[in-house]
Amino acid sequence: MHTTVNLLLASHLFSVISGKELSHPALIGTLHHSIKILYCSSYVSAFEQYAQFLKSEYPGIAIESAIYHPHRLNEVLSNVVFYGKFAAMAAIIAGPATLQALGINDRQAQLYVWAHENKFLSVALLHILGGFVESQLLSTGAFEVYFDDTMVWSTLEAGRLPTVEEVKSFIMIKDISKLEA
Repeated sequence: MHTTVNLLLASHLFSVISGKELSHPALIGTLHHSIKILYCSSYVSAFEQYAQFLKSEYPGIAIESAIYHPHRLNEVLSNVVFYGKFAAMAAIIAGPATLQALGINDRQAQLYVWAHENKFLSVALLHILGGFVESQLLSTGAFEVYFDDTMVWSTLEAGRLPTVEEVKSFIMIKDISKLEA
C-alpha cells in the first residue's frame, strides 16, 4: 500500500512539475480505493451530495455508506418514549375509566382530566414532543469519512461537516480515475 501511495505521489509531483502525465506500469490496475461514510440519519442529504460529487470527480472510487448507530442505551430509551407516548395517548382517549381502573380519583389527576377534555391538543402535543425526544435520543451527529479504511474526517471530533476542498484533500491525487484507466 505504501509503495503504491509513494508511486502515486511521485507520479503526481512529476506531472505538476513537468506538465506531462507519467504512466507507470506499476500503477495501472493497482488503485482500488474506497471511501466509506458512516452518517447519522439527519445527514442523509449531506451524504447524497458528497456521494454525487465523489462519483462525478472520481468515478473509479468505490463509495460505501452506513448509518452510524447511536449508543444502545439511547435506542432503548427512544423505544421506551415511543411506546410510552402511545400508551399515554390511549389513556387520554380512554378517559376517566382508566383512572378508576388504577384506583385514582379525578381530583388527584387534574392534568389527566384536562388532557382528556382537550384530547386533540393533548394527543398532538404528545406526538410532537415525544417525536422530538425520540429523534434527539437517536441523533448522533456523526459524519465519519474513511479513505481506504483510514479515518480521514470525524464530525464528532471536528464539530462540523467537511468542506468540498477537504473532501478533495482526502484523495491524494486529483486524477486517480485517469491513472486507473
